[in-house]
Amino acid sequence: MKTLLLSILLVVSVFSFGQVTIIDSDSQINLASDTLVLNIAESNKEYTDYGFISIYFDVTNNTGETKDLIITRSKLNVPTQWSDQICWGFGCYDIPSDAIGSTPESEPANTANGAVNQLKLVINPSDLPGSGHYRYYIVDLNDNKNYLDSVDVVFNFGLASVKEVKKEVLFTINPNPATDYVYVSVNNNNEMDVKIVDVLGNTILVDTMNDSKTINVSQFKNGIYFISISTKDKKVISRKMIVRH
Repeated sequence: MKTLLLSILLVVSVFSFGQVTIIDSDSQINLASDTLVLNIAESNKEYTDYGFISIYFDVTNNTGETKDLIITRSKLNVPTQWSDQICWGFGCYDIPSDAIGSTPESEPANTANGAVNQLKLVINPSDLPGSGHYRYYIVDLNDNKNYLDSVDVVFNFGLASVKEVKKEVLFTINPNPATDYVYVSVNNNNEMDVKIVDVLGNTILVDTMNDSKTINVSQFKNGIYFISISTKDKKVISRKMIVRH
């Protein structure tokens, strides 16, 4: 079974995310990215034995307070036949097939400051090769359901030609936080698609770019957004952007 470990440091401010460290338990490589890319073959032993793949994370509360936390899952681009489950707190929960679903508010993980909770994600691709892009939010029930942190998971199943996004692909956004304009830069001269979504998954902007682009965010509401770029070979890279006027 392939086990992946993610440490998420949570912070109080709605405009600030904690440091995210993603460590592959097999290689002990720090992926140092907001997106975890997992390539699974149809012959994977866990999948052939059980019919699903499990992904493990450690979630650490560093807010300074005890928190009641739930997990909200957003399906950004997932085959309709796939199903998924989240194990969190005291149980495992089937998540509705809708684009957005959460673990029950009635059964949060009551997490003291500095405590660690295990988050287990279960994905069943139903024997259908494809690529699924998920986003998981850590939600604070004690603070008006504030989104404390998040992680993206790109799950590639049965796609032998799919290659993992390499660390040498540089994707930067400046300034961050942004007030009026944000400058997006990528070390790639090919045409790419650019997409900006808010924390609820609503699409705010869709455009194209080559190696750089200046985006006007003066009319955006204060908050957290995600800028994603995708290349012709289907590589997807995401970064968090904060807008603060």
